[in-house]
Amino acid sequence: MKRFILLSLIFFVLNYLFADVYTAEFPISNWSQQYPEKAWGAIFVKNVSTRVVDKKIVAVNVYKIIDITADPGYGPFGQVSQTFSVDYNKDGYADIISLTYYGLVVIKENKGKKDGELVLENTSYYQLPIENGDGTLIVDDFDNDGKLDLFAYNSWQYAQFVSDVLNSNGEDAVYKRISKDKNFVTKWTVSAMASYDYNGDGYKDVFYIDYKGRVWVWLNDPGQGSERFFDESNIIKLFKDKDLKSDGGGGVLDIGDLNNDGTIDIIVGHTDKKSIFVYFGKIVNNQLTFDTDNKLVLTTSSGKLSDYVITDPSIKNSKSPEILPSFGPTIIKITDVDRDGYKDIFIGTDAWRQGKNFGGSVYLFKGVGITPDNKPKFLSLELVHGSYSKDNNPPYDFDAGTIADLDNDGIPDFVAADGNHSGNYYKIITQTQKEYETSPGYLISDYLTNLVGILPKDLPNNFVKRIKVNIGFDLSLGNGSFEIRYIKNGIKDPSLIDPFGYPLMPDASGTIVENFTTEIEFDKPVPDPQIIIILKPESEFSAPHLKYLKYEIETAPSQVIIKGFNWNKGDN
Repeated sequence: MKRFILLSLIFFVLNYLFADVYTAEFPISNWSQQYPEKAWGAIFVKNVSTRVVDKKIVAVNVYKIIDITADPGYGPFGQVSQTFSVDYNKDGYADIISLTYYGLVVIKENKGKKDGELVLENTSYYQLPIENGDGTLIVDDFDNDGKLDLFAYNSWQYAQFVSDVLNSNGEDAVYKRISKDKNFVTKWTVSAMASYDYNGDGYKDVFYIDYKGRVWVWLNDPGQGSERFFDESNIIKLFKDKDLKSDGGGGVLDIGDLNNDGTIDIIVGHTDKKSIFVYFGKIVNNQLTFDTDNKLVLTTSSGKLSDYVITDPSIKNSKSPEILPSFGPTIIKITDVDRDGYKDIFIGTDAWRQGKNFGGSVYLFKGVGITPDNKPKFLSLELVHGSYSKDNNPPYDFDAGTIADLDNDGIPDFVAADGNHSGNYYKIITQTQKEYETSPGYLISDYLTNLVGILPKDLPNNFVKRIKVNIGFDLSLGNGSFEIRYIKNGIKDPSLIDPFGYPLMPDASGTIVENFTTEIEFDKPVPDPQIIIILKPESEFSAPHLKYLKYEIETAPSQVIIKGFNWNKGDN
């Protein structure tokens, strides 16, 4: 008996000594236009959008969607080779960071519509040390200071980095020629980069595809400051696909969790190929890898759709790109357009591919489900058919493209621009009516340990013992009810869950209030809990507006029970 009491006392003291408290607050201000759910630390949302209302960032039930239309615009993208969207002035209307072929960074402020036309006004610009020419770029917060940085790489193999791209004047930009080999290059203007923390060190790395069809990861070395991507030894080849190999043009890439299994996937294409492939991510020995032996074919070498992308004869513009004279992607972007929980894919094409001078097509592969073997299923929609150069119908081909909520309705739109010819563009607008979907919407958080910044290597000493959730609603903007539920053990496919099947946090349901706090403590610490926040509109015209969210977790070492004794030891 004395031994048991002594061991219990030792265990209590050890847990007290190692326990720690972490917090994370939302929304974040520079949220991803491509994945707006990240403003709230969520990895999955359904029927919930992120908008700016009365100068406040809010999560609110989604508006009813009427249609997706493609409207041409004229002029503002002359000589622009790359674009990235961010709402830099927090007015809800996405603005655009652009990079020209001559190396000029231009911030284009979205002024909304005037006479039915989207107005993008150049508000600031500065010159980079090196002209960009053909190449690619990515914008993200690479140094974890809460500000966006720019990393670009061109066809002359020069890399350039700008810290705090929105407030820079270009004088702090740094550059270096970087070459793994002569083929480590893109020979066209393409979207060939995406960002994600590949090695789990808390800093975003850069995924990149070259024109030979090789996929790389550019590791972020935070100790090197603005030269964090300049060490060639930190550039790792992930895999090569011979079906994407070419003697010119450029590979195209984006990343996202296409099958909702909690692990990112890679989608790739090539300007010289009609094929589009998906490589599913998986974790092997705590390392992110990609299954190249079982890639998912979306379009074949002839442009024919695979069995995973369908057409619907009842929808006039549901077509296969096989009918096009050429189909050479320069832009591939993943998002969830209609906030239904299934990822969608925008594809914009170049001209002069497959021996034709035809281009400027935009397709949307709209996610419609997940198959029993955990593969995404899509519906093909032709949004812009494209044209021949002889038609003199600009825009003619697309160089730059970005996901952006252009009209502050909480629904992602798509902008595809012809920078090296007309400067014109197409804006793909998801039209909504100002009525809420009345079915409940919900957000599923990332693992709480991820949200508060606990690295994988530190997880064994930081299992979650207690969770506190504090939320705030703006009662002046709408009404309705809410629930907060918890997932004790992490889920694999959020799209398949019944959110109402998980336990409620204490007293966490009812009519919305200005401020509410709830907490729960587990008998035994767990590694990967998540939170579900459910929003229920009062009517089509009134819905809860979530304006504030804070998670607080108390951690303790994991417990493995061996012969009646609790050892403080990592437990997966």
